[in-house]
Amino acid sequence: MRTITRSLLLVAVLAASTSTIDAAAQQRPTFVTHQQGTLVMKNADRHSGTLVYHNDDNFNLLVNGQEQSYPIADVALIDFGAGTPSAAEVKQLPTSNDAPELQRHMLVLRDGTVLHGKFYTIKENAITFDTQAGERRDFDLSTISRMYMSGPGGRQVFAAQLQSDQGDTAGNTGQSQSSGAIAVDGSRAWTDTGITVRRGQRIGFSTTGEVSFRANERVGADGSATENRQGLPVPELGVGALIGRIGTGAAFAIGSSSQLKTMPAAGRLYLGINDTNAGDNAGTFTVTIVR
Repeated sequence: MRTITRSLLLVAVLAASTSTIDAAAQQRPTFVTHQQGTLVMKNADRHSGTLVYHNDDNFNLLVNGQEQSYPIADVALIDFGAGTPSAAEVKQLPTSNDAPELQRHMLVLRDGTVLHGKFYTIKENAITFDTQAGERRDFDLSTISRMYMSGPGGRQVFAAQLQSDQGDTAGNTGQSQSSGAIAVDGSRAWTDTGITVRRGQRIGFSTTGEVSFRANERVGADGSATENRQGLPVPELGVGALIGRIGTGAAFAIGSSSQLKTMPAAGRLYLGINDTNAGDNAGTFTVTIVR
């Protein structure tokens, strides 16, 4: 009798342990963000609400207190209110779902930075993204324009942008002003030129136009020499000056000089505004690049 009792007790303990393990495995963390987002589906349907993620195969939206699930496999991208992307942005999407794992998804930041990699998870205030360089990084939701979950899906949704851009030889994210010219919006920290450079390559810049970083104060490509330069991306240039960078590397001076500049690294060329907060600026530089 004692042997039977012990056996029954052991069976009960094992059953309880198994039940606890199963329950723990099913309890995945859920993140309710404070960010409104729009799920753009592969069929171009759009659904907006507060983004919720249960770490499963769905993205959820909270609308009027009710959650609606959407399979990630059907989602082309999540848009965080950044508007319609440029053709140059869409062109950077992979053309196939068979792209290498760390190139399947694409994260676009509000400063113009484009990162290829793989979506990992969504937290309360951030997206965790595995970059193509092998880094796992958190990006604050307020800094993100879009996250593409399907390259072919995104290309299909924004096919009109690609078709209208067939004649644009510059391939830039700013509005094309003339053949080979790039519009650098003064209110954007960085503008993707659509050009990939080699380390050591010599590049020339010819710039026209003005931007303003304060009411009634407009400056050219060299910026303002009288303003405080502390904390600027390139302190040797004035506030509002034209600057550049390769990928997410350090910024370098461009200004009004037409002399050829040696590229410090290989990668995507970005043009930007030498300011700690470009969001309240106005005006445009028109830049012609000579390679």
